[in-house]
Amino acid sequence: MLKLIIADDERIIRESISKMIDWNSLGIELIGLCSDGIEAYNMILDECPDIVLTDIRMPGLSGLELIEKISQTDLNIQFILLSGFGEFEYAKQAMRFRVHHYLLKPCNEDQIIESIQDVIKEHFHQKAFQDMQERQKNLVTNLHYNLLSNIIHERIFLQDGDGPSWDSYSGYMDFSNTGYELCFFYYVEENQRNPALNLIYQYMRQEAPGIPLYSIYVKNTLLLFFESHQVSYDRMDSYFRSLGSDVAPALEYRRLSFSNLSSLLEQLISKIRRYGTIYFMNGLQPVPICNYRGLISKMEQLTSYLPDESVEMQKTHLQEIQGLLDGITNLDFLRQTGSRTVIKLTSNGKRTSSTDATEFLLELNQQTELETLRAMIMKQLTAMLEQQAANGSQNTSPLVNSITQYVEEHLDDPNLTLKWIAENYLFMNVDYVSKRFIKETGQKFSAYLTTLRIQKAKQLLTDGHSEQIQWVAQQVGCGNNPQYFSQIFKKSTGLTPSAYAKKLNGGE
Repeated sequence: MLKLIIADDERIIRESISKMIDWNSLGIELIGLCSDGIEAYNMILDECPDIVLTDIRMPGLSGLELIEKISQTDLNIQFILLSGFGEFEYAKQAMRFRVHHYLLKPCNEDQIIESIQDVIKEHFHQKAFQDMQERQKNLVTNLHYNLLSNIIHERIFLQDGDGPSWDSYSGYMDFSNTGYELCFFYYVEENQRNPALNLIYQYMRQEAPGIPLYSIYVKNTLLLFFESHQVSYDRMDSYFRSLGSDVAPALEYRRLSFSNLSSLLEQLISKIRRYGTIYFMNGLQPVPICNYRGLISKMEQLTSYLPDESVEMQKTHLQEIQGLLDGITNLDFLRQTGSRTVIKLTSNGKRTSSTDATEFLLELNQQTELETLRAMIMKQLTAMLEQQAANGSQNTSPLVNSITQYVEEHLDDPNLTLKWIAENYLFMNVDYVSKRFIKETGQKFSAYLTTLRIQKAKQLLTDGHSEQIQWVAQQVGCGNNPQYFSQIFKKSTGLTPSAYAKKLNGGE
């Protein structure tokens, strides 16, 4: 319902009008009666009515003065003026405040209702027009935002001079004739970004209402650009510099002016294109633009460093990789990046199992959730580095080295035991050899032998021997007992050899 206030210094008039009409039937809620203009003004500020029916002459503040004061606010109120016959000429002054509804005293119920109904129609017509304007404004704002996002995205990947000219976009935005300002806020950390932006938006809404703002965040730097709209920006520059004391103590600020948007974008893109992830801010919401060309190069560089780095440096580089993966929002590209990284680490790594990498890649291609996919990639990279570290840190004695070398060379022997190796190859006491093996490797010989057989079997199946399960069993020393081979393989992998082979070939 629309809210109504009646203001008249004659009590009998305001109370008679309030009681003679069924306001609810008109869709009106009568929220107050005021005896003078000052009381009406205060009630308007407090209650924000939609309609005010007011006498033109009142003590303290006349009806015309009341309308003039309200016109200086952002309130959208429809006024109906009550005036005596001799005051009608004065009422015409209200036309400059767009007041078109008058009632001559004395007036009857039908006249009041007719005026109220006219005002109601006008109110809803204005509201519909304002809603349409707001929708059109939002559509244009969203169009410009998406257009600029696509331009930045496109030009990051192109070499200088490539791509369409600015003329191809000129039907949507003015790239040539309107000046623009570009503001740099340096040393703004990620947790400081939104508080700083919030203060910037508040300032611009007050000082430059209606001016669209575009902001980009990259590597602790916040960039803000907008249409030039005034001669001097000294006040704005002073305020932006002061943000350091409020939200970003290390903040440094500078501003550049450009004759048009195209020259601003050329310089802006040249500065940000070297980064892997660029955030084009949608209000306070960061929307990542992934520089895939730079990202791939950076990922390959970090991956090549990993195998030979210290543990601390590996952690640092893994954190950088995590940051790069977080910026990828395309599922297919994330899979591709994860595959490239794991394959490169496998080829660069020391004694890293390619079979484990193959299993991971199969699982990777089946995953459809971005967050789960990122977690899988990071978990695999961490596990591969831990495996490499464990392999590289083993400093076993010649005795244990002799055992592992013999096992690898005779893995197809179904009767291979530590007792036979100790007594017939090493010519030593089996109890002593067993204790030394456990102490140096951290596992019993039987567990080591089973693990080696499963790894060898998976490698053979991966290498294309999926149709030769019996042959694979023979190659890993289980040829005399295929059922045992199937049992230990399933216990290790969760699949029978046949199912594992089918999975490698794309089956379920």
